[in-house]
Amino acid sequence: MYAPTDDRVQVLHVDDEVSLLDLTQECLERASDRLDVVRETTAAAGLDRLAESAVDCVLSDYDMPGMDGLAFLDRVREEYDDLPFILYTGKGSEEIASEAISAGVTDYLQKESGIDHYDVLANKIETAVARHRTERELRATKEQYQRLVEQNVVGIYLIQNGEFRFVNEKLAAIHGYDRSEMIGMSPLTVVAESDRDRVRRNLQVRLAGGREELNYRIVGKHRDGSTLDLELHGGRIEYEGGPAVMGVVVNWSERDGEV
Repeated sequence: MYAPTDDRVQVLHVDDEVSLLDLTQECLERASDRLDVVRETTAAAGLDRLAESAVDCVLSDYDMPGMDGLAFLDRVREEYDDLPFILYTGKGSEEIASEAISAGVTDYLQKESGIDHYDVLANKIETAVARHRTERELRATKEQYQRLVEQNVVGIYLIQNGEFRFVNEKLAAIHGYDRSEMIGMSPLTVVAESDRDRVRRNLQVRLAGGREELNYRIVGKHRDGSTLDLELHGGRIEYEGGPAVMGVVVNWSERDGEV
């Protein structure tokens, strides 16, 4: 279990030296007021904690009785594939570091005397968690788009160089075309004359980076000449090395029973 919903960072520190656990908790929570540190003295107890509590990042020693840090990492990866895991150990060697990287460790830091290095450790933890949260949000966004594309709930489009590079079946059906017919077509073809200048300007603004996201309603055009009440949601993306606009189309005419 992991991924709390607020901005705080829950850190699980596993080390068999209680005095070091105390010092690390104190120093990390002093280095960043976003960090909350919980402690366990064995890897087995750490696995139990992960199963019961929300954790953003694991901080683990290498040399521990029963199960060392690399074996612990293997177990964590089996259950929590992408959970940030930092190996924090006094047993520093290139061999251990290499094994840890091969096993999927997020970061590696050797213990040092004094307390100055705790600022570095706190930064590593926050950086790893921020990257993990961003990647998770991106995956969720991609999955949401994929569901929309597959379920044909709304129209999906990608415009680049003044033409449709992708449309889903739903968007093609809204305008009365086959998908293959719309690829390469100017998006202005399916916009009523009264709104073409506005759509052209909005596309230019987004492609130039003036606004990343833009939502607005227009009068669209069906293949048979009838008009459509459409709501456009779109944003700038990079596609095959160049700027493009990707978004969704909601057909309010269809929802209102007018078409």
